[in-house]
Amino acid sequence: MKRDGRSLDHQTLEVIRTMAVERVREDESPSAVVATYGLWRTTIYKWLKAASPSGAGLQAKPLEGRPRKLTPRQESLVFRWVNCRDPRQYGMDFGL
Repeated sequence: MKRDGRSLDHQTLEVIRTMAVERVREDESPSAVVATYGLWRTTIYKWLKAASPSGAGLQAKPLEGRPRKLTPRQESLVFRWVNCRDPRQYGMDFGL
């Protein structure tokens, strides 16, 4: 089974990064750590470069996104328009 870190939450990924760097600092070879966690060969070196002694460079970045354009009330109204009515009620002769 192939592992994929994209399905893990950011907190878990942060813990994995920290543990991997700690293992290398405890004199385990980077190739062994990479094989254990299923990482790309170059990933561990990026983490080692970013890691400060306190582990600050390995913290997860906050997820930001585009700000919402609709208020929660407007979103629920649009949801009801799309899901709770028949397109023929809006004068359309086809479904969405």
